[in-house]
Amino acid sequence: MQNFHASLCRVLASTALIGLAACGGDKTPGMAITADASAANGGECITIAEGMYIFENGKFTAAAALQPQVVERVTRASTGWVGEIENAFTAAGFPWMGLVVRENVATLTGLAPDADAKRRALEMGTAALQADSMGSAEITLIVDGIGVESGERGPGESLAALAQGVISQDSCQLALNQAMEGQKIQFPTNRGDISPVSMGLLDAVAGVSMLCDEYAVEIGSHTDSRGSNEYNQVLSQKRADAVRQYLLEKGVSIDQLTAVGYGESVPLDTAETYEAWGRNARTEFRLSRRP
Repeated sequence: MQNFHASLCRVLASTALIGLAACGGDKTPGMAITADASAANGGECITIAEGMYIFENGKFTAAAALQPQVVERVTRASTGWVGEIENAFTAAGFPWMGLVVRENVATLTGLAPDADAKRRALEMGTAALQADSMGSAEITLIVDGIGVESGERGPGESLAALAQGVISQDSCQLALNQAMEGQKIQFPTNRGDISPVSMGLLDAVAGVSMLCDEYAVEIGSHTDSRGSNEYNQVLSQKRADAVRQYLLEKGVSIDQLTAVGYGESVPLDTAETYEAWGRNARTEFRLSRRP
């Protein structure tokens, strides 16, 4: 078991061992004795369900029962170091959080009860991966795939689905389309630098690109029709270049990415309304086979 998991569960494990030692040195998993059991069974051991327990006031209490919220647990199918980290999620109070790993990309998944729980889970999950010897050696990108019960979806949900399926041009393009559905890469007005609120979404795009490294990715930036053609062309190219640079910094291959500024030349809606302008100002990602 990795160091992080061991340190996270040290208190739970040590209290359980005290109970096991009280069973006359019997090391059989799932055997423990409580003060009540001692009186009722003449000091003999009784069988309890396997798991983590807090020993307090002469009794063992399942650690999961101490959580203030009852939430659906993720089915733990992972093994090895990934499974150990997932077990640490449960021990830390996030039984709904899972982990999907493929190649060097890790996606934290699940449905959080609220935004604060999501924030704390992301912090804990990221720390667990970085502290684990295998995780820190193998993972170069950690992506937020956690949704919230109120309706917010995790930007990396489609990445997690892709990571568990077949990698093809169609599945990769679908993952990019689903990630961007109803979402936008945000930029300050008339500027080319990326707003921090969009970095989680771009992390998901980076993850898809890294898993789909057999294919070229065009970053197409579009503006609305306000302003001159020349100004919009320059602005869109700056924004496409900024997205490309961000993806490169996250680990996407330099020869996989092309940044193209289209200005206002390819509108989705030709009306001169706020709704049309909102639709036309966008960033698109298109896959193609490499030469």
